[in-house]
Parts: sequence; C-alpha cells; structure tokens
Amino acid sequence: MKRLICCVDPSIPFLAEVLSSAADVYCLPGTTLSRGLLEQLGCQALFVRASTRVDAQLLAGTAVRFVGTPSSGIDHIAVEELRQEGIAIAHTPGCNANAVAEFVVIALLMWAAQLQRPLAESWLGIIGFGHIGRCLAQYASRLGMHVAVYDPPLARSGFAFPNWITYSPSLRALCSLCSAITLHVPLTRHGPDATWHLLKEEELALLSPNSLIVQTSRGGVLSEAALETVLAQKPLFLAVDVWEGEPLINPRLAAQALLATPHIAGLTWQARIGCSRALARHFAAWAGIRLPEEPFMQALSQLPPPPARIPWEEPAQLLELLQQRRKLVEDTHTVRAWVQLPPDLQRQAFQAFRQSYPRRYETLTPPTISSSP
Repeated sequence: MKRLICCVDPSIPFLAEVLSSAADVYCLPGTTLSRGLLEQLGCQALFVRASTRVDAQLLAGTAVRFVGTPSSGIDHIAVEELRQEGIAIAHTPGCNANAVAEFVVIALLMWAAQLQRPLAESWLGIIGFGHIGRCLAQYASRLGMHVAVYDPPLARSGFAFPNWITYSPSLRALCSLCSAITLHVPLTRHGPDATWHLLKEEELALLSPNSLIVQTSRGGVLSEAALETVLAQKPLFLAVDVWEGEPLINPRLAAQALLATPHIAGLTWQARIGCSRALARHFAAWAGIRLPEEPFMQALSQLPPPPARIPWEEPAQLLELLQQRRKLVEDTHTVRAWVQLPPDLQRQAFQAFRQSYPRRYETLTPPTISSSP
C-alpha cells in the first residue's frame, strides 16, 4: 500500500512521530507553508496550528484531502471552501477545556486577591456552555460562586441545564447580574448567533465597577475599542488571552490586565498531548489505518503527580499551587515587553513564543457536569 504524504507543524507534539509509522512526514512550521511547497511535496494531509490560515487559495492545485488542527475553534480554516472541494476537516473540541477553565480560575483568584474579598456568593457569568463552560461551572461552584449562563443555541436545542445553574435570558441581563464575565464561544460573523463583537459597549456599560472580564475565546468576540471606552469611565479588571489584532496585542489593555497572554490558555502539556492524540485518531479513521498510541501513553505517564489535596477552601494557597505549574504571570511580563517592539518584531515574538511554549502543567482534575455541583 502506498504511503500517504503528510505535512505537520513540528510544534504539535508527537504527531509527526506517530504518523511516520504509516506515512511520509514533512515537518513544516505554518509560517513556511505555501501552495507551491504543498504541491511540490505532494502533500495529502496537512496539520496546522490555529495561527495558520488554511483556505482554498492555499490548497488549490494541491493533493491535500485532509486538514487537521489541534484546537477547538476552526475560524482559521475556510470550512465551506474546503468542504466544497471534498477536503475533510478535523479539530479537537474539548481537548483543552480543562486548561482554559483553569486559566479562568487563576484569573478569578487573582481578581479576588486584588479586591481583598472572597469569591464566595459572587456571580460568574459564562457566555457559551460548551466543553470549557461546563468544566468551569463546576470549578466556580467549588469556589462558592453562583453561576449564570448565556448560550442561546444550546437553550434552543432543548438542553437541560443543571438546576444549580441560572440561565440568563439575555446578554444584558447576564452583565447586569454578574460581577465576573468569561467568554467561551467560537468566532462567527454571520447568522442569528454571530459572535463578532458579541460583547460591546452596551453590555460592558452594565457591568459594575471593578468587575472582571476574562477573554479566552477568539479575538473579536470582545470589542476592544468598546472595552477601552468603558474603561475610561469606570475601573474593570481584565484577563485577556486572545486579541482582536492577533498576533498584534493591544498595548493599552495589556498594560492594565491582571493577565495578558499570547493565546496560550489552552496550551498546557496535557492539552497538547490530548489534542495530538485526538488528531491522530481522526486521521487514522479517515485514512483507514492503524497508528501507534505508545508515544502519547508514555508522555502521559511522565506527567508530574497530582497534588495530594486541592485547597479549594484556601484561595491564596490554591492560587500559588496553580501558578507554580502555569506561570501565567511570567507570561504576562513577557507580553508586556513585546508591546514596546515595532509591529513586525511583535508579530515574530508572538509566533515564536507560541511555537516554543514551555511545558506547563494542569493541576485541577477535569470534573464531570452533573445535576449537582
């Protein structure tokens, strides 16, 4: 049987190694991709990170019939264009959910520490109740918070929200009720549930002074211009991982955010291994082949042991424990240094940092959504 030809971003861990058992693999960073190169190599399966745009123009005239990406969002892929050409698309929703939820927990704990008040009895508004939102809701409940959710498509589907969660009938109602808001929706520009600038000045103006906004979804879901306007009128706390002008970062927001990170909320080592493993399985199913699991299993067996106890009732200790493994404050210092660079150098720094992101480890164990927190 003739071996397939795959092009893989080398920063996707273990994927090239696993695919090489059944395919000829070329390791190509997203910045080096071109239609001519893909055509020259005879690439049939392409694996890219979320920072690489894949559309019909890139793939026209190539042999590519499969595109995989280790991310939950696929707004960097021109889905309809590729599907019209019969190209299969695979992504990995849910694989980084715990990592992103943990990022939000860190932001919540930092916010409470800054205000010197407990999280218990405060309201967290979760916009988007998918994999991340459901995981986060459990964690927020462990912290003693009340949880409100806004997700119109899910509500219309008849989803039975747990009885310990309050469903908000509108985004404005959610912002009026909650002192912390976190975004977990895909980026879409059209249709009744479009999310481009979903959170804009009208909603932001309803937030109480010193409220927290956490943005880990996709740049553009939160209007940064609107946020700057509202910030000129009242103090708000921010934790921003995704940016409207990405890979350029809004320097004014980065300067005052509790956390300002370069789209790495979901890049823990556990999440990266899980995404790679899921992609390998998608590709194996598409190609009708078997791929080894040993590299993934070995990597998972070498993770640091979980803490003997998670100190939910001791916020300062919990924050210290999480920060030891995630080092998000250090990442924020790095980002703030970039905003002094010229735009071209800032773009390079952003991409290089994500490509070579150090191994950072999750502490919390993913919960299972249930009828009781």
